[in-house]
Amino acid sequence: MQSRPPITENRHTLHLTGCTYRDVISGDMIAYPPGPRPHRKRSILRTIWSTRRLIADPFGFVGSRFDQYGDTYHVDEGGGSHLYVTRDPDFIRDVLVTCTSAFKKQGGANDRLRPVLGNGLVTSDGELWKRQRKLMQPAFHRKTIATYAEHITAHADRVDWPDGGQIDVDSEMMSLTLKIVCKTLFDHDVETDTDEVAAAMEALRMGVQPELLPAWVPTPRRRRMGRAMAGLDRIIDELVARRKQEGLRSDLLSLLLDVEGGMSHQQLRDELVTLFLAGHETTSHAMTWTWYLLSQHPEVEERLHAEVDRVLGGRAPTVADLPDLPWTDAVIHESMRIYPPVYAVARVASEPVEVGGWQLEAGAQVLCWIYHCHHNPKVFEEPEAFRPERFQAPTFPKHAYIPFGSGARMCIGAGFAALELRLLLANLSQRYTMSLVNGHRVSLHPRVTLSPRNGMPMIARYRAPRTVKNPTSI
Repeated sequence: MQSRPPITENRHTLHLTGCTYRDVISGDMIAYPPGPRPHRKRSILRTIWSTRRLIADPFGFVGSRFDQYGDTYHVDEGGGSHLYVTRDPDFIRDVLVTCTSAFKKQGGANDRLRPVLGNGLVTSDGELWKRQRKLMQPAFHRKTIATYAEHITAHADRVDWPDGGQIDVDSEMMSLTLKIVCKTLFDHDVETDTDEVAAAMEALRMGVQPELLPAWVPTPRRRRMGRAMAGLDRIIDELVARRKQEGLRSDLLSLLLDVEGGMSHQQLRDELVTLFLAGHETTSHAMTWTWYLLSQHPEVEERLHAEVDRVLGGRAPTVADLPDLPWTDAVIHESMRIYPPVYAVARVASEPVEVGGWQLEAGAQVLCWIYHCHHNPKVFEEPEAFRPERFQAPTFPKHAYIPFGSGARMCIGAGFAALELRLLLANLSQRYTMSLVNGHRVSLHPRVTLSPRNGMPMIARYRAPRTVKNPTSI
């Protein structure tokens, strides 16, 4: 823990050795990382201004504070509420791994997801989370995931973009990964519901964004979210009713329905919505950003094409091919370093705990900025540069790169997503190359996951037709 100054009766903020000390407690003083001035009632205009800046440009706003205060900074939000914001790999390791039992998800920024995800796996805590995680883990076991490969490649084979045609890659990847997650986890072909599900998911993503107005104000965005939730709930109800009528199978949906002692309808709904959202959001955006980065770095794309052509020779990729596609794997990793779909992770201290050399009080909120950790110039040389070779012989600390989180609460679908991304890129890059539409400005749009603002319009061009079709049918 950071060293403390001598006991003093002075209750004013002191700035000593780069740290901020405030609030005399039991004759001693508490040490905090440096940060902006405390939020007080008389500074409400400054607080509102900071909030508006944060909403308008969260990456720039937080990045400027890291530049000013260092890799971890502290915000006294007033009323005894404290926020720690970090991009330090050691601090993040302590929160997510070393001291994970001292933190919870509920009570902080994650609560914005609860109106949508309820008590699903992403937002639940304690015994409920342990029970649900243990229940769903078999569906994401390595051997089980390998059986999903045929469905992934079969769906990829059905992609048929016109040569020279303009497509919104973001929308195309969202539709493709939604079909894949529905087939692999729910054994359900979502073809007839794709548009409605996509519209519902879009409204849900918009609905969880922070607003300046109180939660009880029925803004247009909140009304759209209400309609979207109703539509998504209807689709899920129909899916569950159909499965009960047709009989259980070997998929995750059947596993959830066959729980000993039963699962409430609300809990089942929360888990399915969580899987709908989290199960395709991360992979779809990761693929979108990968297409964009390849379009801007032809030398990386050329090396990718050479590898998939040599290894696959025009056929569909299989799980057995993946060890022979190291550059494909490195491209995916570097893409997710630069544009991590899950760009920040929030926790709340449930008890006093020492983290990263600082003593955190119970109730303190922690925001681990994965995006800024991945872009930390102290860790990655030229962090803005797209260099897949970083991952061929990594030299950075383990927790400097965590696109799926880490520790006990690491994304349950990380292995599934990694498999899907490699198979999709190897499959589609054999047939297509992408170029960004002239004049389109690419910018970040942080919502539930990191998406491109205004989509990703690109021109798809044939490289070569597939010489051997995958015989697997969906």
